[in-house]
Amino acid sequence: MLKAVIFDRDGVIVDSEYANVTAGFMAFQQLGIEIDEDDKKQIIGKHPKDYLTYFHTKYNFSDEEFQKIVAPIYSNLLEKMPFIPKAIDLCHSIKNKVLLALNTSSELKNTQGLLKRGNIENLFDALTTEEDITNRKPHPDSYLLTAQRLGVAPGECIAIEDSDIGLAAAKAAGMKCIIIPTTYTKDQDFSQADLVVDSADKLNINILRKIAA
Repeated sequence: MLKAVIFDRDGVIVDSEYANVTAGFMAFQQLGIEIDEDDKKQIIGKHPKDYLTYFHTKYNFSDEEFQKIVAPIYSNLLEKMPFIPKAIDLCHSIKNKVLLALNTSSELKNTQGLLKRGNIENLFDALTTEEDITNRKPHPDSYLLTAQRLGVAPGECIAIEDSDIGLAAAKAAGMKCIIIPTTYTKDQDFSQADLVVDSADKLNINILRKIAA
């Protein structure tokens, strides 16, 4: 039985993957490092603390210096990123039928700022951010914690994600997962997803309940 729907933030609720990729690209530029298209793919859907491991295999730079540069760039870009109206509409349409949660690998402060800017601070029943967990996606920790906070079993939840990393995390937690790909993630492998749709307006409570059954 479906009791909760857990939304990823970046790429699902907010059209913010551009901010993540561009901030990383600009930060490397300031360090005198020109990254290529394959490098950019390593940034998609990941927190800087996770994608830097890859870049250290190719380039020489300081993590601390990179973080100091990338954080303000990302924050400034994020303030300009639009919400995804169809995803917000879906949340409102199912809010009184199931519990809602937001699960992100991003920081609490900028997530709270986003929710306030979108006037959706009271939309979600639970919020899980980077500070709450040790292992970020694709580890299942954030999804397991979110289910615990909602007071439901993982198998009673559906996760809505946009990336292969998020899909892996949801599946590892024992949840059904629906993927809404973005321009940045459309070529990733979503073969393990329970459903792939091109927009949140393709979903409703009946479809969600059918997937969860």
